[in-house]
Amino acid sequence: MAKIFIVDELSVIRRGLASVLEAYAGYKVVGEASNIKEALPKIGEIKPDLIIIDVYRPGGGGTDAIALLQKKIPTAKVLILTDSNDKESFISSIKAGAKAYLLKASELNEIIDSIRLVATGGAVVYSSKAAKMFDMPGERAVEDSLSAREKEVLRLVAKGQSNREIAAHCFISETTVKAHLRRISEKLDVKNRAQAVAIAIDKGLLEER
Repeated sequence: MAKIFIVDELSVIRRGLASVLEAYAGYKVVGEASNIKEALPKIGEIKPDLIIIDVYRPGGGGTDAIALLQKKIPTAKVLILTDSNDKESFISSIKAGAKAYLLKASELNEIIDSIRLVATGGAVVYSSKAAKMFDMPGERAVEDSLSAREKEVLRLVAKGQSNREIAAHCFISETTVKAHLRRISEKLDVKNRAQAVAIAIDKGLLEER
């Protein structure tokens, strides 16, 4: 049973999301708060498995909020659910340790599927509604260090595909997919696939040419 804590300034969002999640087996909403300051003492006591939070809200938000949450309970996974499709918000959130960046405009099944994936140890870099961030040019000119295949794998990772799905799409084995991901992490000097995508977008490495 995954214990979930929801942080959002709007009670209708908190209660609506809690109602939907508790209709699914395996989820239990154990608490909610309107902002990070209100959330921290509750989270320290409850120790949820997954924290769903908006970014850049009154009472604290953004990367500072993610850092505070991870310091309070390092084992909890943070998922961003927000209205902001700003590229910098996305990049800073993933770099700070968020496992997913989803927009509130996303389809309900996409949000639920993403929560399920994060709760079981996966990562969803962004929702389909935020895909336009890939169309934005990189802000820094850097050496393009990723191969065409590595970029393809990373684009599929960004869409939330599993190693098995990537292997099927690219007609390669899962072992080869893992090898690509390992090399990508080494080249970009990151710890996980979500951070790899954030860095790649920031550097403009995934733009179609």
